[in-house]
Amino acid sequence: MSPFAFRRILEDVRLILYGFSHTLKPVMKLLLATLLLFVAIESSAQVRLPPQRRMKRDSLIEHGLPRLDPRQVAVRSFLGQIEHGIITSSLTSSSAHFASQVLVNISGGESGYFSSNQVLSVLQNYFSGRKPVVFHFSRFNDQGSAPYATGRLTFVNKGSQESAQIYVSLEHRDSRWVISQFNIY
Repeated sequence: MSPFAFRRILEDVRLILYGFSHTLKPVMKLLLATLLLFVAIESSAQVRLPPQRRMKRDSLIEHGLPRLDPRQVAVRSFLGQIEHGIITSSLTSSSAHFASQVLVNISGGESGYFSSNQVLSVLQNYFSGRKPVVFHFSRFNDQGSAPYATGRLTFVNKGSQESAQIYVSLEHRDSRWVISQFNIY
């Protein structure tokens, strides 16, 4: 707030208080002045941001964005399936999403290389006491030989809301994308 605007607000408060000076006690004057000053500062501090373009969460290609090659579309589609699988707990229902050997790191839990069936068991064990509430990938790289994505998972564990960071790395096997690394921090 500029010094000029601040002085003007103080002047307005002074004029208001002098008009009521014969009916207000000094403590009430101070309280009213503080309240008016707070309202004035708060309203002037609000910044109007330009409207942001909204995108559908599940859309892979949005108008105005550069064209994606088919490989990027396939990676993003698979990452969308993983997001959906984590939030609905359906990711742990089929080993088809996982490579034959998957590196798993769970903070305070399992760590190492596991077969696709073992990964299901490890993740089912992790999610058995945790109900996912919100999850989406916030950062990803859909290029290169090992695309990856990371995002924050919010879940309920024993009645309290907690969160964890999930990192997923992919590899291309037998003409499809599979999860080669799954970390939960």
